[in-house]
Amino acid sequence: MPEKNIADVIQNILDEHRGFVTVRSLPSFMSPELRFELGLKTGLRATVVRRKIEPLLEDRFIFHSKGRALYILTPCDSSELVIAILSEKKPKSPKDIARRLPLIKSDVQKIINSLVEEGRAKIILNEALDARVLLLPLREIETVKVSVPSLPGECTEAKFRAAFDELNNGRIFVRICDLRRKLGWPREVFDDMLRNLRDREIVQLHVGDASTMTPEEVQDSFMDENNFRMGSVTWHVR
Repeated sequence: MPEKNIADVIQNILDEHRGFVTVRSLPSFMSPELRFELGLKTGLRATVVRRKIEPLLEDRFIFHSKGRALYILTPCDSSELVIAILSEKKPKSPKDIARRLPLIKSDVQKIINSLVEEGRAKIILNEALDARVLLLPLREIETVKVSVPSLPGECTEAKFRAAFDELNNGRIFVRICDLRRKLGWPREVFDDMLRNLRDREIVQLHVGDASTMTPEEVQDSFMDENNFRMGSVTWHVR
């Protein structure tokens, strides 16, 4: 086991690279000393790098394949990756966004369409009539109180938080399927509470990697309004 916490090292690398990098490139971002401790070197195949580091990652990251490339990501909402690219101010082509991100074109299409519909981005055309996407600044809007859904008396936000804390155990994020099973609430009641906490920005939902989940776990995750399957949840620190 290396002296350094490899999970923290990789988190720092991802923070410097918008939350994701290819697995094959990871060793190039590490110090020579750490590569030696881990038995890594630059140019190794992604499968070899993954085999060496995955047991040390404390389940804090997800792996995602796109074409022939294997990526390692911080769990997050895919829309956040697109917004990070658009935050560079200069209009971007949808194809360029898809090329730069570990997302398939159809996912990028859904996210951009959703941002445009929400008024957070707009489509503009250059002189060649090629589409470009521009992120709009957040509007200053009047704070609207989000009503709490009508729930059975025993299904409270406090109980939801208590179950989250029990499952959290210092790992930052909790799998939605585990939280759903622990509470045992009716499906629509659980989803209403999760959706309400998200809309009030009390929790943040993160896309799940179905390839690492059983069919039952996939079923017990959460499908949002944009048909993104959310696999984990974090509680915002206030």
